[in-house]
Formats: sequence, structure tokens, C-alpha cells
Amino acid sequence: MVDFAKPDFLTPDVFCAEASERTGLTDFGDPTYLDGLTLLCDGLRQDKMSASGRRLLADTSINYLANRLSVVDYHSQHPTLSEQPVEAPIVILGLPRTGTTAMSYLLGQDPQWRSLLNWEAITSVPPPTTETLRTDARCTDLLEFQKSVLPMIDPPPPHWEWADGPTESTFLLAQDFKAAMWESRVPNPAYRDFISSVDMTSAYEYHRSVLQVLQSQAPGTWALKMPAHAFFIDALLKVYPDARIIWTHRDPATSTASFMNLLAFSHKLSMGEADIDWIASTTPERLLEQVTRPMAALAGRNVHHVHYRDYIADPMAAVAEVYDWLGTELAADVETSMRNWLAADPLEASRKASYALEDFGLDRSELHTYFAEYIDTFDVALDS
Repeated sequence: MVDFAKPDFLTPDVFCAEASERTGLTDFGDPTYLDGLTLLCDGLRQDKMSASGRRLLADTSINYLANRLSVVDYHSQHPTLSEQPVEAPIVILGLPRTGTTAMSYLLGQDPQWRSLLNWEAITSVPPPTTETLRTDARCTDLLEFQKSVLPMIDPPPPHWEWADGPTESTFLLAQDFKAAMWESRVPNPAYRDFISSVDMTSAYEYHRSVLQVLQSQAPGTWALKMPAHAFFIDALLKVYPDARIIWTHRDPATSTASFMNLLAFSHKLSMGEADIDWIASTTPERLLEQVTRPMAALAGRNVHHVHYRDYIADPMAAVAEVYDWLGTELAADVETSMRNWLAADPLEASRKASYALEDFGLDRSELHTYFAEYIDTFDVALDS
């Protein structure tokens, strides 16, 4: 049996062989995933990684490769599927920790939008039908597991997604091994440089291929979410030129602090302890690019802006403005579902642990200066 906690087994060949063993499939499609997978494996072999972290991330990688095999196989069995358009998707992006998750969950209450659900992003084949999106055994089994483990996680995770709720597009991009999630879990300068400059077109083309599989049995207008879509904005618009962009905004100093807290949590899972120096030295630069890239790419485009402070003050008013911009009706029963979701606290907001910029040795006023152009351009409200 392969012991994925041992560095010698953390190689692309071993991962791919294991994925093929699990699925009985061998065609991974275009080998666009190999450069990223190779760098990820290099990172996993670093001494700083814990045995449990290596095992966890190796298993995650193999599961993603297995889903890639299944998606490629499904397309080969349905050759006209690649001709089916993914029309005018709604795409929610921005700095991390700016309300993108909440907005995606609220839109997910409306059946006219097709959310990418957490469970189907990583077990996409066979695709569910509209009727089985939330009753498929793959969904209900994962949901029951999540319900059993979440109360035992203390402090609670800074970010949580339920199996039957909207998820991040990063889980699809990660199957081409070009995704910010790998950078957040495995501190590796080589992978960071790679993801900063690589052409993301193949990752978004693979992303589209998964959506084509999923919409074949459960159609609808996609409502997609991932803060880092802003970082990869050029490839997003290349593959989805008719995307309707919702850009969320928050004080970048607060967003940075919250995101670094999330990174610290991820580091503890993969390494046993957080690399605070790495997080503090790399995060502000990365997040600055996450606003400057879309500022350039989206100039002159009809984009809807949602400010976090406005959303917190009146979530339903913010949603109503989104619907006005989309030119569609917010039905009374959908509004009731949204209000019920807000009241239920399903993202466990009430259990979130506290955090501060000072935990990472950063200064709020200095970050405000660093992000001054972004703050001024969008009149972003600053926290005290």
C-alpha cells in the first residue's frame, strides 16, 4: 500500500497511477495539469510539511485527478457536449473575505440560478439531475459527515461550505492544478511564481468542460463565485466573454487580516503550524494584484459593485440592487427563502474566532496607503 505521508511517494506519476486505479480510467485529457502538479508535489516534499498534511493533500490531489479522468471520459462518451455554451454566467469576485460567499448562497436560494454545489465540484460524474442536486447520495453522505465533524472543530474554520451549498470555482481550477488554493495550503515560492504568471486559459477551459457536464442534466444560468477570479480575470473573460461580473468590496486592511487568518488555519492543517512570516510577507502583494488586475481588465465594462458595509447594513437591499442590475424579478417566495437563510446563520458566523492584523505584524494605516488607488477608485469605506 502506498503511504502518501512519505515524501518518496509524492510524485505526479504516483498520483496519476493511484487516480487511474481508483477510476479504471487513464485519459487525463490535455497534459496542461502536469506543470502545476509537479510543483505541488515539490512543495509537499518540503520538510515543513507534516505527515498528516502530506497525506491529506495527496488524497485531495488524487481525488481531483480522479474527477478529471471522469470528466474527460464523460466528454468522450458525449462528443457534442463540448459544443454546448455556458451562457452569460454570473461571476462573483473581489478581495477574499468581502461577502462573496454570502452573496453566492443568497443567489443560490433562487431556482432561476444554477449554483455550482460543493459536492458536485469534486464528484461530477455521473452528473446529477435538477431533481437530485441535493438528494444524490454523494451529497447527503458528505453533508452528514460535515454535520458530524464541524462541532468538533475548535476554533471553528474561518471559512465553511456545506455539501449542498454553492462552492468556489477554485475546486474546478484545482483539477488543472492551477489554483490559488494550492498556494494557500502549500507555501512554495516556485508555485507562487508559477500561479502569478501562468496562462490560466487551460484551467478555465477545463472549468467550462465540467460545467458542460453538470448542466447537461441540471441546466440553468450559472451563478459562480471565487474571489480569485479577480486575479485571473483575463482568462476568465477569454473563456466567458459574456460573464456578468459582481465585484464585492471591503476595507482591504480588514480583508487582508481575515484572509491571513484563513491562511494560518490552512497552514496548521498542512504543516502543524502557520508560517506567519510567509503569510505576512506575501499576502498584501498578492491581494493588491487581485484588485489592480480587474481594475484594468474591467474598465468600461458594466460591472455591479457590492460594498460589504452596505451589505451588512441591509442584506436584502443589496440583493435587490443585484436583481435590478440583472434585470430580473426577485420573487416573493425567493425573498422569503433568502431571509430565512440569513436568520439561520448556516455559515456558523456566530462561532468565528477573533483575529487581528497585529497577529501578523502589519499596520492598518500602512495597508490603507498600499491600497490607496483601489480605495479611492471605488470609494471603499474604511473600518476604524
